[in-house]
Amino acid sequence: MAGKRVGSTMTAGELLGRLRRHYIEPSRRLPGGIFVPEVGMNGGYGAGRRCDAIYVGFTTTSGRQLVGHEIKVSRSDWVAELGRKTGKADAWADQCHQWWLVVSDPDIVRAGELPEGWGLMSPGRSVTRMAIHQPATVKTDHHPDWDAVRSVFARYDTLRAEAVDAEQKAAREVEQRKAREEADARVARRIAELPDATELERQLDLVREALGAPIDFTSVDRPPRHGAIGLQALREVAAMVAAHGSLARVAHRITEGYANPLTSAQKAVDDLAGALSAVEAAGSRSESHCSAEDVRASA
Repeated sequence: MAGKRVGSTMTAGELLGRLRRHYIEPSRRLPGGIFVPEVGMNGGYGAGRRCDAIYVGFTTTSGRQLVGHEIKVSRSDWVAELGRKTGKADAWADQCHQWWLVVSDPDIVRAGELPEGWGLMSPGRSVTRMAIHQPATVKTDHHPDWDAVRSVFARYDTLRAEAVDAEQKAAREVEQRKAREEADARVARRIAELPDATELERQLDLVREALGAPIDFTSVDRPPRHGAIGLQALREVAAMVAAHGSLARVAHRITEGYANPLTSAQKAVDDLAGALSAVEAAGSRSESHCSAEDVRASA
């Protein structure tokens, strides 16, 4: 093959993907068959043997056949397979209507090495079709054993369940990611609504200035430090303001409603002294008036 070979650097997984597209077109709603990778023979003759890939055709177009595949991506793997007395594919090759060797590079297989009846294919230039180098012999009057058919569909059922679990897991992860994003958005909104740290510091300075003393934020279960205002005192002021409406009303309640009794007594004494002074002044004026009348009468 001249120039760079299309599949020369492919891994087994990539080659399996290309083979799947050869049989199953992604755009078709009803592909006419199923493609099942890594099918183990779990019962009957060949138990424990594995087929790299099985295609089961359901329609006339797909051939209504069981088509088996063995995948090789290196010359050494293929040579090792040839050296085995009983290859892993023997049991499956006997059960399938067609058997194909799928290689990443056709040069992996040399002339005369391909077993009789096997087909040979490798990735072509088209991403949807494989290049056929040797057609496989089709067993026209062939009926696969029930163990082989059951193994294919058992594997298919397992893969389908795994796909459903993976889909549900992906859906849960999407929901969890969405919930985290919503929570992060709520936190971001709350942070955005918070005042700037500089503004909070300015407001705290104004509170300290209005109080005329620093606030002891540690004074929860003990008296505040000397010269500071404790949190309990601030709570009491807040409670009084909440009860009476404003600091002015609180001050009024303190100075008028609950006046200092000493101040009231002093005021009463002062008022009494004023009254007595007024009485004495009135008595003096009366005596003076009487003396003047007496003088006029004696004259």
